[in-house]
Amino acid sequence: MTNDGRRRQDHKGAARRAQILRMLEQNAGGDLSVEEIAQQFGVSFATVRRDLTRLREQHGVTRTYGGIALVQPVEVPTRERRTTFARAKEAIGREAARLVTDGELLIVDAGSTTSRLADHLGGFELTVVTNGIGVVNALMDSGDVDLVVLGGRLRGINETITGGVAEEMLRQVHAAIAFLGTDGLDPAYGLACRTLEQSRLKTRMMQRATRVVVLADSSKLDGGAFPFWSPLDRPWELVTDSGATEAQLERMRRAGATHIHLAHADGLVDTWGESDLPELEIS
Repeated sequence: MTNDGRRRQDHKGAARRAQILRMLEQNAGGDLSVEEIAQQFGVSFATVRRDLTRLREQHGVTRTYGGIALVQPVEVPTRERRTTFARAKEAIGREAARLVTDGELLIVDAGSTTSRLADHLGGFELTVVTNGIGVVNALMDSGDVDLVVLGGRLRGINETITGGVAEEMLRQVHAAIAFLGTDGLDPAYGLACRTLEQSRLKTRMMQRATRVVVLADSSKLDGGAFPFWSPLDRPWELVTDSGATEAQLERMRRAGATHIHLAHADGLVDTWGESDLPELEIS
């Protein structure tokens, strides 16, 4: 088989596995049999079993007798997540702030890590557009930041504002940088989201910015079994912590991450561009 043929086959397989995940999500916690999947996609049982192995490794799918089931991660409230990987999130927030220049308009997504970025923006003269209550709390008393809060429906458990009003407001914005948070990062699928509204809003944020910078601690770099995803279908940057493995970072680079900023809890930061990353050694 030629390289072009392999690439087409890989793309077809990835698309099929994405559809299998969606079928599981729509199945309301039930399972799917190998036979059902084979009939749906017109493939052999052997192909289905290979797909299920990949889904189990990458997305938390559980093999059942003759099929698979989707295990959904439990959602932890944002107020509790602030204390999880706290040093890593602080380092990531501090490093992300180094990418900011006075006078810029920024989009800052909701999230526990993006809130740590907001903690370091008070000394800049900026306009910050956000849908995050944590970001609002961090910047509401800053006299140098013009704070624009997107309107819509508040989802209390993760302190996020979403909906059509927020999406429409973003149509009037063009930002220098969109800083995005996520519950999980998988290069094949994008940024994990808990609701369809969140995935739509993240996509709109990416469309309305010159640069896209994803903030994610290393525990989130293997994706997960989440119901909705916002695709990373353009060049993007990643700020993560030194707990990330070389294999994880290589996957990100291959998926379009043009720069990876690796933050250490002691404040030291290393940055790799696309040409540098294959030589990366984690210390």
